[in-house]
Amino acid sequence: MALVIVLILIVSLSSISSASFDISDPEYTNQIIEEINTPSIEPEEEGTLYLTVKNPYPEDENSVMENITFKVEIYHYNHLDIEKDISEVDEPPILDENGTSSMRELDELSSDESEELEFKIQSFEDTDEGVYSLRFELEFWMSGEREIMRSRGFFTQEEWYEALGDENGVDLEGLNVSGLLYDSSFEVKDHISRWPQYALGIVSTVSGILAVMFYMQEKYGYFPYLEKTFDNWSSKLQEFRSRFK
Repeated sequence: MALVIVLILIVSLSSISSASFDISDPEYTNQIIEEINTPSIEPEEEGTLYLTVKNPYPEDENSVMENITFKVEIYHYNHLDIEKDISEVDEPPILDENGTSSMRELDELSSDESEELEFKIQSFEDTDEGVYSLRFELEFWMSGEREIMRSRGFFTQEEWYEALGDENGVDLEGLNVSGLLYDSSFEVKDHISRWPQYALGIVSTVSGILAVMFYMQEKYGYFPYLEKTFDNWSSKLQEFRSRFK
């Protein structure tokens, strides 16, 4: 009888200490990457990917994320009608000078605690302009269990559509993950120089001012020197033309 009571107490304590939430619930997993800011960079330039990783789970003795590894990969290229796997791009951008993937390790995140991460993105002179897709992987331990979450980019179309066919929602077990993250992207683009725009704006402004001044001179005689200057330059232009006749 005493043994039965002890077993009941153990089961009861286990149920009390177990997490009161579903780790895979999109309500939480959609908040893990709390903020993200991706750059638009020019060929042969550098930009920074900023993101915040958060522990979105309710406060609980079992909700601490420990031994965290967050991984970022550039995996796909798209420009107009051209799509390529990153392995087919001749000179792709790289992360942290390490290649097309990089990672960060964190000791732990308690409930509602977050950590800001930065990843340097370097492009090269011959880097193709276009949109480069990013995929994310998060690995951590919680309540003594190893959890892995990945974004859409880690799965083939066949794996993804097969998982979506599950009548109970996405088949996470079939994808071998504890939850789903979302992808992101950044752009490599040769920005057009702005000086022609500025020059055009200046010319338009000056032309508008001169038009008003000529009108005021012709109607009210407010700018007599303007008419004199115009006549002077007109005479010089006429003289210049006559030399080439």
